[in-house]
Amino acid sequence: MPEEPRTDLNGLRLRLPGAAPIYLIDLGKRRHIPNPEVYNQIFSTWKGVFDDIDIDEIPLAEPIPETAILFRCFDNPKVFFLDGNPPNYEMRHIVAPAVMDRYKFDWGKIHVWNVPLDAIGYPHGDPIRNP
Repeated sequence: MPEEPRTDLNGLRLRLPGAAPIYLIDLGKRRHIPNPEVYNQIFSTWKGVFDDIDIDEIPLAEPIPETAILFRCFDNPKVFFLDGNPPNYEMRHIVAPAVMDRYKFDWGKIHVWNVPLDAIGYPHGDPIRNP
């Protein structure tokens, strides 16, 4: 049975040794990254995926959606992770450059939207932060 959320592991990418599924630890829960295309659209490297024999002790959450991207608006430097599935997207602020680096999010894959931040109609979700 899964334990309490492991927020101390936020930002790590884990898998069971010898197994294919890779999970991102987000808000202390493991979120399945469904395929290499989704992985490659937000992460900078495949290095640093840790094997964890106790991964099943981390509570399971919704998988990373196939529509997940990193973005910012042209008028604001804040970077967001677009989470959720259509039409229920939410934008989650990545609170600092150190968070981008811990999560291994790819700075070069940030989409710049030609829309003012105030015009984005998506609700704000939980910020993404380091433990």
